[in-house]
Amino acid sequence: MGAELALFYYSLVVLLAVVLAAATCFASALVSRSRAWMLLALGFLFYFFDVALVFQDDFLYREGGMATPFFIGSPIASIATGGGAITSFWLAVCEHLDERSRVARWLPGAVYAVGSLAVLVLMEPGNVEEFFFYGMRMAVVMGCLLRLAATYAGMRDEVERMRMDRHARLYAAMWVLSGLVVAENVAILLVMGPEAARRGPLPFFPERNFAENALVLCCAGAACVGSWKGLALRRGNPPSSEDGPQAGFIDQNLPAYSARKGLSQRESEVLRMALMGKDNQNIASSMNLAPGTVKVHMHHILQKAQCANRKELMRDFWESR
Repeated sequence: MGAELALFYYSLVVLLAVVLAAATCFASALVSRSRAWMLLALGFLFYFFDVALVFQDDFLYREGGMATPFFIGSPIASIATGGGAITSFWLAVCEHLDERSRVARWLPGAVYAVGSLAVLVLMEPGNVEEFFFYGMRMAVVMGCLLRLAATYAGMRDEVERMRMDRHARLYAAMWVLSGLVVAENVAILLVMGPEAARRGPLPFFPERNFAENALVLCCAGAACVGSWKGLALRRGNPPSSEDGPQAGFIDQNLPAYSARKGLSQRESEVLRMALMGKDNQNIASSMNLAPGTVKVHMHHILQKAQCANRKELMRDFWESR
């Protein structure tokens, strides 16, 4: 009874954390007008219903006294929620990378849906079918991680590489946790689970995957931290109307960087234009300043940032956290 009660509250905590992440991302989407934040909110909302489905199936299994725990309780709903979460998260990544290819954007979701349906149609019900059905999720997620690695390796734009470097720890954590998800599925669905099920009821429903919960909660934590920082800074700094993803990324990180380096409001404005690739003459024209004034501002910015030139300044900005 104690283990079941702990599992009940564990499920509530996961559901609450996912809803909090969705709400936080939605708030950032409203403030920043960013599609990436909206897609993240949608992804966490899909995962909320995915966890709720497992909660429901676990309850039905225990109350119904089913002969085997190795069944997929709501396969179509599971494909919808799992596919919705994977697709939403991947589309958010594509927005971040400014990936506009329809094939690249929609392929992971399509592969997941077709692969999951194929497992349901072609395999006999049981623990092996369940392993491949839920294993399809990590197969697609790892495929997406490999695609990100290939994209990074092929990048020639140093600024873009530095921008991706900011997420290196999250990327590494996702690989580790994805591996743990696969290991847990192997252990529960193929190795220990079947033998334990023959001896009596399992302490938890095999459809539940604690490592997968940890993976999503890790992403939720990263999203919430980024969102909270952005919301705190946006309170006094409305988003720019300029188009383009790079302008959005600069606007999101510039207030914190300026505060850390002690830049004035005017210096922050000059730095923003410099990060957008404008030279002193263009900055002066855009801000209605004399070129000599812009040069003085840039000198002060370089001094405060302790950088020797613009290239070092740009690297320092994109590598700051």
